[in-house]
Amino acid sequence: MNLPQVLVLGAGYASLAFLKALGASVRQKCQITLIAKSPLHYFSVLLHEVAMGASQHALELSKILPCGVQFIEDQVLEIQAKSVRGQKGVYAYDKLIVGLGFASESFGVHGVREHTRALISYKEAQNTHQELLQAIQACKGHFSVVVCGGGFSGVELIGALSDHLPKFFKQYGLDPSQARITCIEAMPQILPMFSDKLVQKGVAYLRSLGVHLEVGAKILECCADRVVVEKEHTKQEIMADFIFWTCGVRGNQVIENSPFLMSTRSRVEVNAFLEPIDMPQQGIFILGDCAAFKDPLGKFYPASAQLASQMGAYLGSQFGLILEGKTPNAPFIFQEKGLICSLGACYAIGRVGRFHLAGRIAAWLKKYTEWKWERSLKADWF
Repeated sequence: MNLPQVLVLGAGYASLAFLKALGASVRQKCQITLIAKSPLHYFSVLLHEVAMGASQHALELSKILPCGVQFIEDQVLEIQAKSVRGQKGVYAYDKLIVGLGFASESFGVHGVREHTRALISYKEAQNTHQELLQAIQACKGHFSVVVCGGGFSGVELIGALSDHLPKFFKQYGLDPSQARITCIEAMPQILPMFSDKLVQKGVAYLRSLGVHLEVGAKILECCADRVVVEKEHTKQEIMADFIFWTCGVRGNQVIENSPFLMSTRSRVEVNAFLEPIDMPQQGIFILGDCAAFKDPLGKFYPASAQLASQMGAYLGSQFGLILEGKTPNAPFIFQEKGLICSLGACYAIGRVGRFHLAGRIAAWLKKYTEWKWERSLKADWF
């Protein structure tokens, strides 16, 4: 008897949560193959720390995959009906779980790809760290780092920069006071996902670190040594020695390269069972950054590790029924557990349930959630 072929694409939060939720009895009823371009599962929410030199935010897949799951290291190129094309071969499937990661969104701003760094993968974050150190070594006098985007990722990056830039400067015998960090945000304030009270606490903390906030500034162009913005109907230039781009993300390029899937910005709208809305009951499921899933009011949820991991856990819990040709016994419902944004190692702001938190306790809770995810992956799976 031939077992159903289950392909899992990508080794991020969604894919790992899916595999983690599968019981041993379900895994024995199918042949599961995970295809990813790297042999690592890296914590994408911590790439800003990797860019500052951290090396502990990745796990070897060979040490954390459940028994019976085959791993193939390959770059996925295109998803087709009943098969996936990679650089090394073509892989047939009966069931497909797409958990590919995200890509940077430039929004058509000229110079983004040529002159900015976006933290998209573990390797890119490591390369960015080396480039940052080289730029600091080469600087003469003042050194200006500009972070484009004052959303969640941008502010966490700013916090990490505030922690580490002084250390890097001292490492090379330079004066830390010569370093300047500027955040450019088009909206009237940073971190629009939080209450005004929490945002003001975050702003006050960042300013106490010497961070310059340019809000209400629309980015027009990124150049090698400056960012051109429009603020209060006036064109301005913000000089920069190093530019980060955190203004937005889109789904994986593979989705756009796959005419088989209907997508917008490389995201596929999914139904309550995480299937493409135009292809229900075809054995195809889209999770995480490549999925566009609506909330009860009809608005799309923003992509997040929390959403991705809940999608994966849900699908894993229902997969036994799916293999039997049955409909899942419940739809997917996203339940936000909380949201915490770190502004460095010792300070964070966030909400957990009805509680709004700021300071060290929020920073501790952030670290606890990261530790809890890592611990769950390291648990023995039989």
